[in-house]
Amino acid sequence: MKIVRPLLTLTGALTVAGMLASAVLFFFAPVLLQQEDGLEKADAIVVLGGHYYRPVYAADLYNKGYAPLILASKPVVTPEIEAVRELDIYFPYQWELFRDVLLKKGVPADKIDFFGKANISTLDEAEKLKAKLPPQIKSIILVTSPMHTRRAGIIFREILPPDVKVIVVGTPYEITPDKWWTNFRAAPFVLLEVAKTIYYELGGAMKNSE
Repeated sequence: MKIVRPLLTLTGALTVAGMLASAVLFFFAPVLLQQEDGLEKADAIVVLGGHYYRPVYAADLYNKGYAPLILASKPVVTPEIEAVRELDIYFPYQWELFRDVLLKKGVPADKIDFFGKANISTLDEAEKLKAKLPPQIKSIILVTSPMHTRRAGIIFREILPPDVKVIVVGTPYEITPDKWWTNFRAAPFVLLEVAKTIYYELGGAMKNSE
């Protein structure tokens, strides 16, 4: 009994602590996931695959003179898109839409380049960028979604050479509501980002061999 009672007390305390931690993580997840840097000029703007607000904001930054070059990720093409295109139905790849957005917003074609060819994760993007990054580029503005900034910053700073400065910014067009768990767009994004962050911190990684 002398041993059981302290163990039960410890178990109860740990359970309560876990519940409190889960509650904090749930309600404040967007704040914990968002970690941006102050904007400053750089050698290139890097656009990660995903939401289409990312190339929109990258073009804004280019047009304001923050960097003279845009490097955009070329994500993996899903089988269903290939199946549709095989039917002679035009369905643009994501990188094609990114390119069109940048061109439409006034970025010259010779100032746009892509890295990778089938990127499937943030880690994959960081490694493909490292392999392609010209040696003269010593600073980048990394453009992504606000709630992706923390994880993206950690990964790119770990993968890129230490002499490359990484400035992480989130697009101002993606607003997370206070009650994010009730929003059909925000809720799955937040929950998935929390899971991806924990997975990466535990040593997990998703890569494409291409």
